[in-house]
Amino acid sequence: NAHKKMRQWQQWSSETIPSLIKPFLTYQWLSRNFWHHIDYEQPECSYFIACFPLYLDIWLVPGLQMVDLAVCPCAPAALQLLQMGYFPSAPLGPTLAVSLQLLSLVRQVFMHMPPNISAWCESLEAYLASMGYKVDTKEGICQRFSNAYHWYCILEISVNEYV
Repeated sequence: NAHKKMRQWQQWSSETIPSLIKPFLTYQWLSRNFWHHIDYEQPECSYFIACFPLYLDIWLVPGLQMVDLAVCPCAPAALQLLQMGYFPSAPLGPTLAVSLQLLSLVRQVFMHMPPNISAWCESLEAYLASMGYKVDTKEGICQRFSNAYHWYCILEISVNEYV
């Protein structure tokens, strides 16, 4: 497990985050700082590595939905998700993607109060449950949301350094 976490950390820091800086700035500018939704068309590649289901947390229309992504070397999952307005919980095979709007809000909230990811995730799960959505994993969304939030913050820091 420690070896897997180390590989994932290396993937995030050496490949995924650097590759997302310019697309993130582009999406942020086109969406007017996440205010508007940007239409996304999946790439048409002839070489697919994998397709997998993905739970998306949709901020303006709260809920969870499954999405199939066609992942290939020219269109990694993280890049496709970013271009759709979401951030992945893992660099290569994410099982949760979180709205950039929601992550931006959480980051602002945590700048003005002590961060508490567990309480935030429990509140989000309770909110989704009240709307009829059920998170189907025994650990809930806390670990995956925490991972997405952490690397989103690293991306924001990297963008600020880039600019």
